[in-house]
Amino acid sequence: MTEQSANAAMRGSLALVGAVAGLSLWALFDVIPDLVTNARLVLFMVAGGSAFFGVLLALLGPVRLTPAVLASVALSVMASLLLIWASFRYDLPESFLDTEHHVMAFAYLLAIAVPFVAAGLQEPGGWRFYELLFDTSWTIVVRYAAAFLFVAVVWGVVMLSNALLGLVGITAIDWLLDIEPMPWLLSGLALGLGLAIVNELSEYISPFLIIQLLRVLLPVLLVVLGIFILALPLRGLSGLFGGLSAAGTLIVVSLVAITLITTAAHRDDEQAVEGYMATATKALALLTPVPAVLAFYAMWLRIGQYGLTPDRVAGLIAAAVVVVYALAYAGAVLSRAGWAARLRRANRWMALGTIAIAALWLTPVLNAERLSVASQVARAVAGVPPKQLALWEMTHEWGRAGRAGLVRVLDLTQRADHAALVEAVTSARTARSLFEYERGLDDGQIATLDEIVPLRPEGASLPSGAFDQLSERDRRQMHEACARELPGGHPACVLVLADYDPLRPYPQAIVLFAPRADRVRVLALDLRGDRFVARGAPVQAGSGGMPPLVPSVIVDVLEGRFEITSVPRNVLDIGGIRLMPQN
Repeated sequence: MTEQSANAAMRGSLALVGAVAGLSLWALFDVIPDLVTNARLVLFMVAGGSAFFGVLLALLGPVRLTPAVLASVALSVMASLLLIWASFRYDLPESFLDTEHHVMAFAYLLAIAVPFVAAGLQEPGGWRFYELLFDTSWTIVVRYAAAFLFVAVVWGVVMLSNALLGLVGITAIDWLLDIEPMPWLLSGLALGLGLAIVNELSEYISPFLIIQLLRVLLPVLLVVLGIFILALPLRGLSGLFGGLSAAGTLIVVSLVAITLITTAAHRDDEQAVEGYMATATKALALLTPVPAVLAFYAMWLRIGQYGLTPDRVAGLIAAAVVVVYALAYAGAVLSRAGWAARLRRANRWMALGTIAIAALWLTPVLNAERLSVASQVARAVAGVPPKQLALWEMTHEWGRAGRAGLVRVLDLTQRADHAALVEAVTSARTARSLFEYERGLDDGQIATLDEIVPLRPEGASLPSGAFDQLSERDRRQMHEACARELPGGHPACVLVLADYDPLRPYPQAIVLFAPRADRVRVLALDLRGDRFVARGAPVQAGSGGMPPLVPSVIVDVLEGRFEITSVPRNVLDIGGIRLMPQN
């Protein structure tokens, strides 16, 4: 068979597989749920079918049809059974799918396992050969990216053709697209054909291009990370431990660094970077443990303050993985000779390790809901107030383990505030949303905020009952924020009193408080007589908007890292963020 005939056969085969995949997925998503009453069986069929065709289309080309089909069946069935096993943590599969961690673990398991399967099918023991794994992984990424781009182009042409023919009254394309499976069929056909064409042109559409482009970013990230590390002693660590967002940023930065270092080490020493780029790569590998360890520490502190939730379990595991990656890379570089080879070996073992973690996430070993419930119950036993327990989440989001945890919480009859705890659990069960639950807990009255909200500048004072005319919601949120502890032992609230507008006959105040761990509210207040009057949120000088703030700004103010400056009115300047009451 000539090369041209072989290419034509490959195009036909992959286009056919893509078309079958499209029709099958249409049936799985749109037809089967109406015919099969067992929801878990539907979930197994949809997950298994999606996984099968996703894996099969990734394998075809480098791998022959028969072994590719068999491997796709084995991998998709195994992953789908794990997903179904995990779904029994919930009464309804729909509730299970609302927690995206399980679907992400399922997808990650498949995505990382496919290159190992493909390498093993191309060559005996190929899953152990890093060069083959590297080429296979990047080739799959490039093939899928190019093929989906082709699908988008095909749909663009179809829509443009439909619009053009519509100008002369021809609606044939509209009629075809109204046939239910047709969009699925067209998308699958285009995807299969695109994959076949990309496979034919593998010498021209090479992952080496993407790798070379990514390498250019390595020195940039090195400089940025270096500046970040140098600024840490000056800025302090308080801003890193205020919430999930900072930890998430550090994890993403660490993952980007790991990816860029991997592209620099490449598949073997012949393709690896040399000269100044090798020096930059080693420097980045030595610096990457800093954001990775900080991310892990930030997650650890947050869990210590508020206990486990499924989000925090996932975040802690992600942070632990990047720490191990970063330390392995740094260790490879510190060993000097052969650092790139050691780094590649670490990559292979770490990839296998993350596959195992993704699989364990879908088993009782890493049952995030059960671990979270145990943490929250332990906090309840320790006497944590009901408002600081994840009672609504246990009721509505953590499945069977969550509801069992509520029963254990109600059994804590020895607590002095047991009646309040019972009331909070009842409210959690009846509230339709977290907002409704929290609002229900806010029905009580706050006696006073006198001597509770810290005042700045030092020596500032307020008349007794200054806060009493503010809304119950604002006073309650301030009260709860002041009871919450930020890193360094500071309360999560502060008020800065000043003559922001010297033309006004009364002073004004800006109060910053964190009613929730990831949220900072800022209010502008007028001190008229001996009572505060709320004037809404302040604005940022020069922009008129309100910038997003993190709890660390409260720590900055409490520790004196602010000033009152005139531009031309007086403003509260916190590290370059200039706040002033609205006119």
